[in-house]
Amino acid sequence: MSQPIHSFLLILVLAWSGAAQSARAGEPEPMLLTAGAQGRSMEQAVAALGQAIVNHNFTFVRQQAIDSRLVPYDREVRSVRLVYFCNFAKMDRVLRLDPRATQLMPCRVTLVETPTGVDLIAVNPVWITQNIPALHGECQELKQDYLAILEEASL
Repeated sequence: MSQPIHSFLLILVLAWSGAAQSARAGEPEPMLLTAGAQGRSMEQAVAALGQAIVNHNFTFVRQQAIDSRLVPYDREVRSVRLVYFCNFAKMDRVLRLDPRATQLMPCRVTLVETPTGVDLIAVNPVWITQNIPALHGECQELKQDYLAILEEASL
């Protein structure tokens, strides 16, 4: 990926990150949930995230570069990674409630390497399903899981 495209993606992700953090109580759900692992390398952040995923009863599924399979392996961007994970019992439960829950599966965190560390970014499941009342309770719980995982991974 060329440097201008990589820079654009980083600016876009950071803009979304700022929008997510600006939400206050009583306002609509933020689109993104974020945390920062200051002083960490990408490898350290991925390892910490993997441990936090397991500690919160989720299963690590895979990790990949943001442009995986779009460019040759040796040209993939290493500074933006996607980590996928799932709690299969929760997935089964929400899919039985509403098949539109496939929008949420598997869970995903985007890691973006910055000059000061690594930012961890996830789409807020409550924001995704705000117009699907059957999933509201489950997504509130999943949001809390995400927040706990992000917090632990950023310590």
